Amino acid sequence: MSETRTDGRPSIWGGVPPRNPHFTGRADLLEDLHERFSDGSVPVVMAAIGGMFGSGKTQLAIEYVYRYLSEYDAVWWVPATDEAAIRRSLADLANLLEVDLRDREEPADIVQAIVGGLPTSQWLMVFDAADEVDAVSPFLPRGAGHVLITARSSLPDLGVNSVPVDVLSREESIAYLCQRRPALLEFEADLLAQVLGDMPLALSSAVSYLNEADRSADEYLEEFEAARVELLEGMGEGRFSPLEVPWALLLSRVADDSPATFWLLRLFSFFEADRVDRALLRPVADPDVPPELGRALRDRRTMARALRTINRYGLAKVDNRANTLQLHALVRARLAEGLTSREAAMLTRLAETLEGRVGTDVDWSTDAPAEIDLLKRDALAEVLTGRLRETRRRDPRTSFLVHLDGAWGSGKSTLLHLLGRRLSTAGFLVVWFDAWQHSRLSPPWWALLTTLRQDIARDRSWWARRWLYVRETLERARRSGAPYLLALIVLAVLAGGIGLLVKWALGNAQPVGDLLKTVGPVVTALGVLWAGARVAGRVLLWDSARGARLFEQSDTNPMMRVAEHFDWLLRRSRKPVVFFIDDLDRCQDEYVVELLEAVQTLVRDAPRIRPGVEDLPSAAFFVVAADGSWLRRAYTSQYGDADLLGYQFLEKLFQLTVPMPSLSAATQRHFLGGLLGLKTDASSADSRRIAEARSRVEAATGDEDLILESLLDTPPELRDTVVTDAARAFDAAETRAHTEHTLRKFAPMLSPNPRSTKLFLNTYTIMRAVRTLEGITVDGDTLALWTIIRIRWPSIAHFLERNPDAVKGILEPLWCSDLFPAELQETARSEELRSVVGHPEGGPLTAVAIRHCCGSG
Repeated sequence: MSETRTDGRPSIWGGVPPRNPHFTGRADLLEDLHERFSDGSVPVVMAAIGGMFGSGKTQLAIEYVYRYLSEYDAVWWVPATDEAAIRRSLADLANLLEVDLRDREEPADIVQAIVGGLPTSQWLMVFDAADEVDAVSPFLPRGAGHVLITARSSLPDLGVNSVPVDVLSREESIAYLCQRRPALLEFEADLLAQVLGDMPLALSSAVSYLNEADRSADEYLEEFEAARVELLEGMGEGRFSPLEVPWALLLSRVADDSPATFWLLRLFSFFEADRVDRALLRPVADPDVPPELGRALRDRRTMARALRTINRYGLAKVDNRANTLQLHALVRARLAEGLTSREAAMLTRLAETLEGRVGTDVDWSTDAPAEIDLLKRDALAEVLTGRLRETRRRDPRTSFLVHLDGAWGSGKSTLLHLLGRRLSTAGFLVVWFDAWQHSRLSPPWWALLTTLRQDIARDRSWWARRWLYVRETLERARRSGAPYLLALIVLAVLAGGIGLLVKWALGNAQPVGDLLKTVGPVVTALGVLWAGARVAGRVLLWDSARGARLFEQSDTNPMMRVAEHFDWLLRRSRKPVVFFIDDLDRCQDEYVVELLEAVQTLVRDAPRIRPGVEDLPSAAFFVVAADGSWLRRAYTSQYGDADLLGYQFLEKLFQLTVPMPSLSAATQRHFLGGLLGLKTDASSADSRRIAEARSRVEAATGDEDLILESLLDTPPELRDTVVTDAARAFDAAETRAHTEHTLRKFAPMLSPNPRSTKLFLNTYTIMRAVRTLEGITVDGDTLALWTIIRIRWPSIAHFLERNPDAVKGILEPLWCSDLFPAELQETARSEELRSVVGHPEGGPLTAVAIRHCCGSG
């Protein structure tokens, strides 16, 4: 099996909708599906009988994925409504696998390249809503993996196994309704199931209406019959679907209770994309936009309430991870009815504008690290630069290791480039180390030393470089000791012997023999000595990877000698050294551990003080950009099965972990506008308000609470323009001094050692900067409690980041076993953790507070 993430999902995972917590029944279908897959690799299609909507095909596929997740090393969900959607999804998978599709246009070539790029044969691909045979057929992969297709027909032309999906059994319908609406009696649930035809989608719509409108079964049945008669009169029997009535009741209630939500749904029905990206929603100047819709697009709170209403009523599939929602086809059709031609034209224009379907010439954008800061990363780079400069000033002999923690594509390399530019200007020597490129060279310490030597030499003139190489070679020879000295003696004897032999041979040659008799032996001896010294140097002076391995095996204490040589090189640098290690989360587990242990053992933990040496060098700093889950998994795979082991290693290794900032909606719009070359000139009134807001933030420097108040006083539509100013204000020396004084009250909750206190203060201040750049203004005491959890119980913090509602299991231990995995339950029940979570100053921590602290609120 290949690697899995800490949430139990495989590392290759994408597009899978969230699991339905209310999924009921279907055990026989799931077992049948599993058995068919066990029999072979022919794709299995789940088809609804009669081609009806709402039989639960997609929900069944989702449940299958999660129920048998442990059997797969890669799972990818492909929206298969049309060819364009399939191509987009497969392109995303190819990017994740680093498969180049630039010269591949034919579906067969694309699929072959992707399947060939999968590092495992235990994969599952789900093609959802594949109702167009011609669209899906060319893209179906073949091989040892599994392919699951949901469609309204059996797709007989595809040569697949068919698993018919009927409506629920009556017992399953009753169980589902009673689970969602406990107040229902069994006979009432039976009546509802009969009227709704046991269709899962109709049952879900009905129970959402019952819960939100607080209707009894009798009241719902009366309203259902009245709506059915009205729909039949307007549509006729031929166009009528059993699902029309539950949707009509739901939408009617939404229109009465929340006009803003109803207009948003109507707008979504005009979007061209199957899934609506919520980041696209923004105000648009159009005189025909209804006031309710304009307010929803303009005001975050109104938008948030509307989206919560849509989610509660089950009118769309909401994916909070991907920040998208998807309307059901019947809901789209129902929403489009009853609109005037002017309203339809307005919604069409608005959807086209929000989706960017207006004609725009866009330059190609590559995946290379950005040189222009469109995502406010430079402000974070400025904060980190200040922290590293301050650390060097306070304690230049102690190394400092920083971890930039973020998933692939979160902008770590861009942040490194911006940080490198600032550190170079500040007088640091930035040593770039691409772990992926060096991963084929072992041991890692040799690659680190070689890269450091090359960068130090590059910072000198040509003659100074030559002299550095000579001195460094002599230094390595001194450390290698007897083997190299013995090799030189042997070479000298050999060269002398060859020289005498050449002299004897040339002594018999005339007439130039007299001249060559003197010059020839000397040249020959020097040539042999030089060539031999080069060979001996590469083998005995670890001037090659092979020589480094030999040195490890032959020396009694090789790591100490290498650490001393590392210090020798640092002393030769005219600038303080900072290593940038990138792409470590592309390397194999063994190399990840070897490299990080080399950094720790040879750089941070090696003895720095030696007798007779006064000019001790400044310690090297390291900034490692890598996905933390990848690093933790590497340690776990190398040292044991305990999930907590990786957290313990990283906690000891890094003095500061910096989570990569997520993107607020405003930042995403700014980024997209930058890529599109759109100008966002502010009006003179806005410019004046922005200047006033910045002045308030600057005046508040020195007091964290006042800076927060200044941000909160800034209008939401302008707040994103001053967050970088606020981040700098938070990081100002006087503000941090005030903050450190304020945070002293939390000292009893920390481990009783100086390192724990430093780690707490470092983590808190960097978390404040990151959250500020995301536009999140979380209370200081609350953020302090969350910081304590991050540094003392990192595994719990990591779990709560993804499952914030599980905090209830800490405050109320009776819920612990239901909310936490077995390996975390003992920690989650600890009294110390509960006292931090429930602390009166800043607590008790709630799910909402945790989301804010993590940047997802």
